[in-house]
Amino acid sequence: MYEESTPVLIIGGGLVGLSASLFLSWRGVPSVLVERHPGTSVHPRAWGLYPRTLELLRAAGVEKEVMAESAGFAGHVLNGRVESLAGAEIAVGRIPEPDDVGAISPVERIVSLSQDRVEPILLERARRRGADVRFGTEVLDLDPGEDGVAVRVRDRATGQESVLRAGYVIAADGAHGATRERAGIGRRGRGVLRHQMSVLFDADLAGPLRGRRFAVCQVANDRVEGVLGHDDSLTRGTLIVTYRPERGESPGDFTEERCAGLVRAALGVPDARVGVRQILPWEMAALTAERFRWGRVFLAGDAAHLMPPVGGYGANCGVQDAYDLAWKLEAVTEGTAPPELLDTYDEERRPVAEATVRQAVARLAVRSGRRPAGPDLAEPLAVTFGYRYRSSTVRDGDGPAHGDGGEGADGFVHPALLSGRPGTRAPHLWVRVDGARVSTLDLFGPRPVLLAGSAGVERAGDLRALAERLGVPLDVYVLGRDVLAQDGADPHAAFGIGPQGMSLVRPDGFVSHRSPAGGLADSAVAGALARMLRRVPVDVPTGL
Repeated sequence: MYEESTPVLIIGGGLVGLSASLFLSWRGVPSVLVERHPGTSVHPRAWGLYPRTLELLRAAGVEKEVMAESAGFAGHVLNGRVESLAGAEIAVGRIPEPDDVGAISPVERIVSLSQDRVEPILLERARRRGADVRFGTEVLDLDPGEDGVAVRVRDRATGQESVLRAGYVIAADGAHGATRERAGIGRRGRGVLRHQMSVLFDADLAGPLRGRRFAVCQVANDRVEGVLGHDDSLTRGTLIVTYRPERGESPGDFTEERCAGLVRAALGVPDARVGVRQILPWEMAALTAERFRWGRVFLAGDAAHLMPPVGGYGANCGVQDAYDLAWKLEAVTEGTAPPELLDTYDEERRPVAEATVRQAVARLAVRSGRRPAGPDLAEPLAVTFGYRYRSSTVRDGDGPAHGDGGEGADGFVHPALLSGRPGTRAPHLWVRVDGARVSTLDLFGPRPVLLAGSAGVERAGDLRALAERLGVPLDVYVLGRDVLAQDGADPHAAFGIGPQGMSLVRPDGFVSHRSPAGGLADSAVAGALARMLRRVPVDVPTGL
């Protein structure tokens, strides 16, 4: 049987798997992605990207392409309930304008764009960077060992089987993927909340829409009740309805003929020409895997957490899983960090996922009228920007571990309150670097970054040399020399450090260590780097 090897194998070619492929290839980590389906999704599935997710795509160089692809949805601003699209309106209004994120992010806005339109962009860029993506390839078996994972796969077109030996595996194979079950990892949470059917169809929507453009449209009449979505071409839509197994209903009841009839009823056009493209059953659920790691195998996206789509948190949370894994896998595979660094994936991402699932469930209850909004309901920007990592690699050098203050519901911090605390996403402000106006977030990418206070001018070269001797790739910027204030902003204040202080930012843009009033000695910086990478703590004498 043919065998080959790869540092990282990704199982699943959906939004999260392709994001992992992109982020790894951007970081120079070779990977192979296998997906049983013949290509990217034709179904819209997840819809909407929050600014934090777009920041990650910005770092990997695809933000502009995603923004351009979403341009046709800019006018989709109505939220309505109708008897049918061509029929009477029960209640139709404009959705609130998106929160202005200009003060907290370099990203222009929240993006309305479906998964089927995002995935080809990620695929093209990942392949351009050297990623090996194989559609029509299914996983037959998976055998994790101490030195790697042997994965037996089959080409569905030819039937040829082969073995891929991977150093690590990212399982992004979805809610019903086999990897989690093979690992014997259970799930906990509220469970399945609703059983849904999504019908993807082609039809002329321009007439029934009558010039309107919906972001959300609920349909309710004596033949169908559900949610109707449409794309910017006005020729394709999705109808989502609920079925009830407790009443004996099943996915098999939704034949193509029946689904076409439901679409016509939702459109309010009895003789509409409807072409059903795909009928997809799925479960609205609130579940989190009991652990996100099985030896060298890591769960990400829906394989790790399921949440109601209200709020649009699920896909964004999955992309953030992939980004967190990518920098840690790079550090380990390159030998910069020991394998123990990968323990922090579960330590950091699972609590964030559990809190995000709770927020999605609470938002669903509020939207369905089962309860009023209360102090336990966090704002979407807090959920998507303000999650905080807590692990042994995160430390405030002159204060309590992980920082304190600013937490709201479920521990999320409103992005306006992000202040450079360790464990939180580094603050955004516009600065001038090498004569160009850039966001501070643009400084954080493939390598860790040390921001030194203005008094660290004479130490910058020594710190770069120190990092090189320690085998740690590190960028060093001195505030006031390399990073200049722009638009009246004060980088020292934004990151919570004085002239003698320093902030160490991980490659994912999260602050790992901060010393507000000191910490630029060789021993202090070496210790901070060792902690960030989960190396054995070391004492480095001055002048090493």
